[in-house]
Amino acid sequence: MINRSYIVYILGKLILVLGGLLVVPLLIGLFFKNSLSVLLSFVTTILVCGFVGGFMCRKEPDNKDFYAHEGLALAALAWFILPFFGAIPFILSGAIPNVIDAYFETVSGFTTTGASVLSSTMHALPESLLFWRSFTLLIGGMGMLVFIIYVIPDFGAKGIYIMRAELPGPIFGKVESRVSKSILILYCIYLSMTFILAILIFLGGVPFFESVLLSMGAAATGGFNIHPDSIKFYNSPYLEILLSVAMLIFGMSFDFFYLIFVGKFRQVLKSEELKWYLGIVFVSTTFITLNTFPVYGNLWTAFKNAFFNVTSVSSTTAYTNTNIGAWPVTSHIVLLFLMFVGAMSGSTTSGLKVVRISIFIKSIKQEIRRMISPHRVLPITYDKKQLDTSILRSINFYLVTYMGVFLVVLLLISFDTQSFSAAFNAVISALSNIGASLDLLGPGGEYVALSGFSKILLSITMIMGRLEIYPVLILLSRSTWKKL
Repeated sequence: MINRSYIVYILGKLILVLGGLLVVPLLIGLFFKNSLSVLLSFVTTILVCGFVGGFMCRKEPDNKDFYAHEGLALAALAWFILPFFGAIPFILSGAIPNVIDAYFETVSGFTTTGASVLSSTMHALPESLLFWRSFTLLIGGMGMLVFIIYVIPDFGAKGIYIMRAELPGPIFGKVESRVSKSILILYCIYLSMTFILAILIFLGGVPFFESVLLSMGAAATGGFNIHPDSIKFYNSPYLEILLSVAMLIFGMSFDFFYLIFVGKFRQVLKSEELKWYLGIVFVSTTFITLNTFPVYGNLWTAFKNAFFNVTSVSSTTAYTNTNIGAWPVTSHIVLLFLMFVGAMSGSTTSGLKVVRISIFIKSIKQEIRRMISPHRVLPITYDKKQLDTSILRSINFYLVTYMGVFLVVLLLISFDTQSFSAAFNAVISALSNIGASLDLLGPGGEYVALSGFSKILLSITMIMGRLEIYPVLILLSRSTWKKL
């Protein structure tokens, strides 16, 4: 039986934390002297969070049993519920008066997707709302639930079940140590890297406020645009190269940053997933550079644009610096492949993850060898360690589940789109949390033109992509509802 009282208690704590975080954009609004209605929208939301969260966690339950099913249910519930509270400032201020649109925008932020119903008007938002919009990316990047392990002092090892539900990518025994020792360090590294990136962007001539917004988008690999033309607006090769490198780095596992912090740099260099990740980026960049050279007639321009958009798509950030629609179809196919793959496990990115794709490729090679030599024992290794059959099974099942969910959502969304490519790109953008795409729903696309049903469906899809599907399927299953 699921421990409902403890789940409600933790959700109440999370809502209180969210209310506390809303103080930051309120202070931003006061600094920039935003209108009274905008400021009151944040004050009201903070009070609502305080009242609802305080009521839900007014009494700590005696029964604190917490296991895997509680962790999965809590993760899914939190990612569905918290965006409702996060959307209130958009609604009350009148910036996004439609409730479904506001929820879609907030889910897109928390899941670090970057899809927006404000494609042509985002730059007209008051500073506080513009900041809150990007701040949701930063909050969601490292996971909204991870912080609760420190909010509740005696949570202890029970945090393992939350980490397994919320951290992207397959886990190979790293979670236990992270829960007990390194979460706070990871947060400090995450915020420090974001701050350093903001300073570097500012040094490139971008206004400081916009530098902060761009750094939060890159760090969380969410990439909410603050101008309709995205990064192309700045016309700055320095900014494009800087963000290219930043997106490449933030597509790496945060385990690496922790290992570097504790002085284990050699262990990072031995990572097989890192080699696959950098190899995919290198090959994709080289191919697109050569493929688009006739478009630009300049090798440096072709390379710069290829490197920027390859790192942007593979990291699921979706910033753009050029008109991708003018590229050859073969380059589009490469970017589409990157949209599915994503970056490394343990990063702020989504998608299938490089580690799954690389292990799946090794499985195919093993099967071919087994057909040639049926009696040979051919184990699959990763990082020089033999992989357990349970890991291989879980990866294969996830790939099948991912494609199954993709096809179902594609069928449902097709009733509301004008072409197959628009429907296809909308679904892969939501499920891989990449926001933009190659067609109708690109950086200047109009998600706002979709029906309310489609926006709700894509909101659910974004959450499924962020939590890697299973927690949401478990929450939506009949057996779970009976337990709840």
